Amino acid sequence: MVNTKNAPRRDLAFHCTGCLKEELARIDAAHRAGTLTHTGNWTAGENLDHIALTWEFALDGPPPDARVPFIIRLIGPLMKRRFTSGKTLPSGFKIPKSAAYMEPRAGCSFADGRTRLQRVLDRLDRGERMTQRSPAFGAMTHDEWMGLQLGHAQLHLGFLSY
Repeated sequence: MVNTKNAPRRDLAFHCTGCLKEELARIDAAHRAGTLTHTGNWTAGENLDHIALTWEFALDGPPPDARVPFIIRLIGPLMKRRFTSGKTLPSGFKIPKSAAYMEPRAGCSFADGRTRLQRVLDRLDRGERMTQRSPAFGAMTHDEWMGLQLGHAQLHLGFLSY
């Protein structure tokens, strides 16, 4: 198990979904060339799947059994601005067993993870808005969700190298 807090990671900065798509094109090319590697605990496919999963939660809502500890629900709204600024989220967070719904599909292939993420980006391109309530941060605007999601994508895609 890699300690992702200390794992090598590229610094990325996405200002919009267009920036994210440009990075995904470079990742796609590296995958096709056989040069794509990862430094964290998840494969490239699992990273893409996890990113897509969180965007789906913002569009469709989390699963009905999604549980967030009381303390997180209490302080989350107070910390929301820090996490929705668009800055890369901090590394080293371990998903608790109670939040297994946040895990990517184990062994998710690159093609499956990439397809899932592309479907979400296509929905946003068609004008869908992220308006669901966050279990951790409470009510969020589309722009707040966008900042959170881009910062989250920066974190996970930073573990992929080409």
